[in-house]
Amino acid sequence: MAIEQNDPCARAIQLREIRDKLITGQSLVEFEQESGNGVRRRARYTTADLGRLDREILAAENACAISKGGRPRRFAIVPR
Repeated sequence: MAIEQNDPCARAIQLREIRDKLITGQSLVEFEQESGNGVRRRARYTTADLGRLDREILAAENACAISKGGRPRRFAIVPR
């Protein structure tokens, strides 16, 4: 799937769709191995970095808001 680079609003939508697929397990890779003694092992995994994907979604949403004349989101660091 090619991600839109020129339209930040379309990019945000596409990235959210990708995140939804990852979270619901639709973008998993499955690996199955059977050893000589009859033992079967199966693993499912994804190589996605959800934190990075979330940051890309926020950046696209901010760029979309700016392109529509809105204000970008601002995040403050708060002490714990």
